[in-house]
Amino acid sequence: MHIRLSFSYIISFLLLTIVMLEFHESVHILVGRLICGCWGERDFNVWELCTGCDKNQTLSWIATLAGPLFSFSLMWLGMHWLSSPNSKIKAIGFSLIFANIPFGRISQAMKGAGDEMVVTKHLLANYLSSKQIILICSIIVLAIGLPPIIKAFRILTNKKSWLYILGFLTLPIAFILVYILIGMNTLLKNGFLAGIWIMGTPLLITIHTVLAILFLFLFRNKLFALNNTSLTNSLMK
Repeated sequence: MHIRLSFSYIISFLLLTIVMLEFHESVHILVGRLICGCWGERDFNVWELCTGCDKNQTLSWIATLAGPLFSFSLMWLGMHWLSSPNSKIKAIGFSLIFANIPFGRISQAMKGAGDEMVVTKHLLANYLSSKQIILICSIIVLAIGLPPIIKAFRILTNKKSWLYILGFLTLPIAFILVYILIGMNTLLKNGFLAGIWIMGTPLLITIHTVLAILFLFLFRNKLFALNNTSLTNSLMK
């Protein structure tokens, strides 16, 4: 696979990243609702169970685990699609891996943070030390998160392909930090469309997500153009 970056592809990829992040958070809150019977509060990247649920429901930790399971499942689906003979599916598979931010999940676990660490601490805090828990969690996340990255690296035929992989590992994190964590969450904190209207979700998040999905749909073909083979085939038709 020989990838070809363009400004239009980068925009479509970042739209995909926004949608994947929201789907990740939605899985958290939906599972939390099923377990607790009520909606918790949330912003663009942080969610909570409704008041008292974590004390009254012994399985409330499953809501925390559900988000990473969803994201890693999509990464592995993307890895599977990298083996497809269809160049368009292969291009989507590549984007799907990195839009779910594998390096973010790995680095958070290694720092002793993130959803995976919350679950690991909940399950093992009474048996192991903090360092042991971080080590175990990091090994598990690495075992799940590295294979899609390695597969993506191995199929690239670009010169200095490691630079492309490094960019795809870090660009989504930088984008989310600046645009979501600082930009959009600041709007929420300042009260802009911050009223809760459905599923414990502020109106701003819903409008933002709908717009991201709409623009992603409109520019979906730009994701196919990542793969030069796909671009060549489309030009020949």
